[in-house]
Amino acid sequence: MSYDVYLAHVVGHRDGPIPLSYALVAGTTALYASFDALRLRWHERRFDARRVWRALPRFTQRLCDHPLLRRTLRLFGLALTVLTLTVLTTGYGGKELGPGMVFVLFWVGLVPASLLFGPVWRLLNPLRTLHELLALLMRTDPDKGIRPLPDRLGHWPAAVGLLGFAWLELAAPARGSASTVLLGLWLYAAVQLTAAAVFGSRWFERGDAFEAYSSLIASLSPLGRSPADRRLVLRNPFNGLSAVHARPGLTATVAVMLAATGFDSLANLGWWKRLTEDVPEPLARSAGLLATVLFVLGLLWASGRASGRLSRDGSWTSALMAPSLIPIAIGYVIAHYSSVLVLEVQRFFDVFFVTGEHGSTHDGGMAAASYAVPGATLMSLVQVTAVVTGHVLGVISAHDSAVGVLPRDRKVLPQVPLFAGMIGLTLGGLALLYSS
Repeated sequence: MSYDVYLAHVVGHRDGPIPLSYALVAGTTALYASFDALRLRWHERRFDARRVWRALPRFTQRLCDHPLLRRTLRLFGLALTVLTLTVLTTGYGGKELGPGMVFVLFWVGLVPASLLFGPVWRLLNPLRTLHELLALLMRTDPDKGIRPLPDRLGHWPAAVGLLGFAWLELAAPARGSASTVLLGLWLYAAVQLTAAAVFGSRWFERGDAFEAYSSLIASLSPLGRSPADRRLVLRNPFNGLSAVHARPGLTATVAVMLAATGFDSLANLGWWKRLTEDVPEPLARSAGLLATVLFVLGLLWASGRASGRLSRDGSWTSALMAPSLIPIAIGYVIAHYSSVLVLEVQRFFDVFFVTGEHGSTHDGGMAAASYAVPGATLMSLVQVTAVVTGHVLGVISAHDSAVGVLPRDRKVLPQVPLFAGMIGLTLGGLALLYSS
């Protein structure tokens, strides 16, 4: 991220309140203890999407599913989109506000929103609203479109879309400018509406990168739908995660989620800057982002391949591992961007509800609004806890999935490559956070 306020996104430096060595030891110990406990005590699959804690009251169900509320949420999503495009176009509130609304309030904010309320972007998605209007003009069924959506596409469109968005944020020429962000959003909307006109609204579930991203994160939400009757229920988040199907492209989608955050830290390292100082920045960053994605994909593929061979029947694959990587990706986003989200929320409220302009520029050039910045100790704790917790949850999910498919006499050994890969991701993720 190229904006000054975003430099606060990593505070757990090597010389910070929590030393890197302590963080690495804590992460490794937590993962090993989790794996060892699961190995000894967990021999049958326990998570099932059909299991729920309790259904919400019928009044709540009727209210949440009422067409008026659904339409209101769609209009609200459309209004937020118009506001964002207006800020990007006019520069209202300062040149950083528009990109901040896209890359922080929207992108990072989708994580806590989806964890708390489920797949919220499906309810707010302005592209769905525009698609309904387009289908009305074309006189086509908005649900079916012109032709069926091929199942073999799976999550591949979402993976490509997420990679494109990460490139726009981290590697595009003039990536920090509002005009670049605006152009990227318009191009993305054009592609999405064209695909939806052909394949119908089902396209957005897997083709819209942001809707797929929100839905994958929402699989860990305690608020979900019963598979039997679609009622709103409270559930064990692991039961929701178990419902994520290993469709084509799912591994690539999760790999992009992991790699984008990892490369954002990598690109801030001194050795990376020295290595690429003679290469045009967009070219160097584009190559680095792609290489990071391929590295994560390769690590997942190698782990799955080794696990399949150790299982002797190839029943454990990287595709089955992919859902267990979702909590890891969430942990990295929280660790990496939680501080800048706090700052950006304050700036948004300052501009739109308090002063009408950025706190660092109004009142004669002096700061008239003081934004609360999370302390270094607190942010270090948040970062280490988020990364370690994400990996521990990933180990639990992966183990439960593995014991459901692996042979009865080989339920532990095939998981070792996956466990080794998660250890590597933990150590690498913490090292990047502390070094950038």
